[in-house]
Amino acid sequence: MPKIDRFSRRTLLRALGLGPAVLPLLSVEREAHGQVPAAKAGLILAWSNGWLSQSLATGWPAPGTNWTFKPFQASLEPHKADLLLLDNMNYRFIRDGVAPENTGHACFPGMLTGQLYKSAGSSTANIVAGGPSIDQHIGSGLVKAGYQGLPSLNLGVFVKSTGRLSWRAAGDPVIPATDPYKVFTQVFGASMPAPGGGTTPDPAAARKRAIKKSVLDHVITDLARFSSRVGTEDKAAIQAHLESIRSLETELDRQVTPGGGKPPVLEPGVETGSTNAFETTTKMMIDISVAALAADATRMVVLQLGDQGDANLILTKLGFKAAGKGDNTGDDNGYHNIAHANGADKDKCDTWFQEQLAYTIASMKTAGLLDRGVLLAMNSMRHGMHEFNNVPALIAGNAGGYFKTGRSIKLPNNTAPNGILIALANALGVPTQTFGRAEYGGELAELRS
Repeated sequence: MPKIDRFSRRTLLRALGLGPAVLPLLSVEREAHGQVPAAKAGLILAWSNGWLSQSLATGWPAPGTNWTFKPFQASLEPHKADLLLLDNMNYRFIRDGVAPENTGHACFPGMLTGQLYKSAGSSTANIVAGGPSIDQHIGSGLVKAGYQGLPSLNLGVFVKSTGRLSWRAAGDPVIPATDPYKVFTQVFGASMPAPGGGTTPDPAAARKRAIKKSVLDHVITDLARFSSRVGTEDKAAIQAHLESIRSLETELDRQVTPGGGKPPVLEPGVETGSTNAFETTTKMMIDISVAALAADATRMVVLQLGDQGDANLILTKLGFKAAGKGDNTGDDNGYHNIAHANGADKDKCDTWFQEQLAYTIASMKTAGLLDRGVLLAMNSMRHGMHEFNNVPALIAGNAGGYFKTGRSIKLPNNTAPNGILIALANALGVPTQTFGRAEYGGELAELRS
């Protein structure tokens, strides 16, 4: 048998007499290894009506590295080292452009675009954005670079308004998917919700995997047989190839069980379009978001909890009950009216939203996403009183060392969100100098130093 002086899989296979029929496996192997979810991934989580209330029980952490959380953010305490807290953001595009009202609700359609509106509309529900949102910019950039998964996954929970958060381009809104069962099937085509909960393999995908695995098993057997006929040096080469093929088998297993072996388990029979199921549906969508990123089904997720107004969103799990409409701002016990009151009930709601952030961060950490990925949490206002200045934001995860976490920062006055959005794009591998309105500047250097 000829000695293999310089090892390559093609040379090895020819030397072993395995012939050209086996060579296509090489491209399959390269393709499969290229789909291992080691790439960077981003999740944007957004909601409205303010991060906090104006009660004495709340307040945003002071700048520094040794900040103290108020009780409503206590759930974030275990994740301090992974957080980059930002304060004093200004949605300048509202002041500089046209809008039906100068309020935080009117900020919602432009939060992720950083651009003046194309059309103000007659209300915040029909504002037309003036450019693409950052999730679409990142997704399209990843696809242009060769990524073959979903460019973005846009999800929503109890989205009743036509006011949109994501935009493919000016005037071209992305409508979020709000049914977690349908999203599950779309994203995890290799697994489907089982009637009693959990998942069951998709028969077609299982058959495809079985065929691939059968071929790989045959190759492993042949290589092991030929290994007994070659010298020590070539045995080492064969062993390296065997290990590569076994890793490919592991990758086939991963493709059937997204998220490293644990596909999300959805609670069956949830009336996901009802405000009564808002809390349950939120958890389902968070689980899907994290699992989709972990499985590399997508590298960009936007999850909005509610819409720009939340007039009739009632957090029933927190004890609130429908009380009827006393005015045109929705149910008297709806989240919108609670936010306007800015008291103890708002604190209660804010605590719940912070707990959802903590749950998302913990889930991303468990999935190995915090080190190679990032969560950006945004709201359209600071308190529930419609202001669009001095708005906080939160980053969790360092995206492969791109962001310097463990800090709380007060941004310079008049800082637009654009610098944060640009940093997100650059962190996820889509080089971006400007985004949205160019005069709002480039990436914020403070996020990395």
